[in-house]
Amino acid sequence: MRTTRTTTGAAAALAVLFTSAAPALVGGGRATAATAVDPAAVRRDEAKAAFARGNTAYNLGKYADAIAEFERAYALSRLPEILFNLGQCYRKQWEADRRSELGRRALHYYEALVREAPDAKVRPDAEQFITEIGPAVAAAEARERQRTIASAKGNEALKLAQSMFAAGHFNDAAGVLDRLLREPDSTRELLAEAYLLRGRVAAAVSDPLAAEAQFRRALELRPALEIPEPRGQEVAALDAARKTTGGGLRLVQTPPGEAVPNQIARIDVRIEGDSEKLVAELELGYRAADTGAFLTTRAKPPVTLAVPGPILSPGARVDYYVRALDEHGSVLADSGTPTLPFRLQVATPIDLRREPAHFYQKWWFWTLVGAAAAGAGAITYIETRPKDSNELVIPGMTAQ
Repeated sequence: MRTTRTTTGAAAALAVLFTSAAPALVGGGRATAATAVDPAAVRRDEAKAAFARGNTAYNLGKYADAIAEFERAYALSRLPEILFNLGQCYRKQWEADRRSELGRRALHYYEALVREAPDAKVRPDAEQFITEIGPAVAAAEARERQRTIASAKGNEALKLAQSMFAAGHFNDAAGVLDRLLREPDSTRELLAEAYLLRGRVAAAVSDPLAAEAQFRRALELRPALEIPEPRGQEVAALDAARKTTGGGLRLVQTPPGEAVPNQIARIDVRIEGDSEKLVAELELGYRAADTGAFLTTRAKPPVTLAVPGPILSPGARVDYYVRALDEHGSVLADSGTPTLPFRLQVATPIDLRREPAHFYQKWWFWTLVGAAAAGAGAITYIETRPKDSNELVIPGMTAQ
């Protein structure tokens, strides 16, 4: 790579331009103090001063300050040679930072100089810089785009894909959407938007069958879906998708009734409206009523879900919900939620429903009472019976 020049040459050329642009006095008379101020001359002087300050800042390596001054000089004078100086400032920043935005700005100004001032002395330099940094800037843009695509998640990824689609970057939009649709824990609404946009991308690249399939998935998640400002093959593909879907994906549950104590309780849930087979698993969450976190179990349909017997003690109440999940774990439909669950009542056996007997209802209590009453009656009889005159008294003892 050849040694690059600074703005010194351009500054000298512009100094001549600023000087030669001064208007001649009209009428051949001498100038007087009463001559009116020329607005054009004022702008020219301001532009020259701004350019000089920019050149000084550039030579000191203060490129942001130089850019501000060169932009002011260009706005006042519209001299295309100043575009070269702006390109130089951004190129220096690009060489230090390697952000594609800086390199792209440098290329923008070099290309503007070539376009607007084909006879400028600095045109060969501008063309050389375009050749030198153009491929490197393009490579940096590609790396940054891939990093952005890889790091975008959730709604951020959807917005990125929408901007790419609007800009006509269909392959990049498809890459972002495919990553988004593989993410776990996405909401039903987010997935519906992603499938809709993925269908629009397929239609834009002339793949109507793929567009129709993506639109069917979007319609299963949002039956009332419409395309904003449809174009090209989108309308036909969406109409075809509507003919093969109906009602939307949903879970239909049969009320389980009262559960039998200590035996598994089967939860009968049916999947409807899943023509695209989006549902990969059903998740059952359960807990003792109002007692914190849910335990979960999963099964592939059509296996029946069940609450295990040990949690179903007599008279207990159990909270539960059911979710339909796609292959990546995102929720497609639900019946109940962790915040608004269903409640399962466990039966209480009849012999456990009677109120426990109190102590005074027990047999042993009344046996003791009877015994105590009998003893008290015997004592009373002895104390109150009449004395017999022939009663034998044993010597040495006193009758009590």
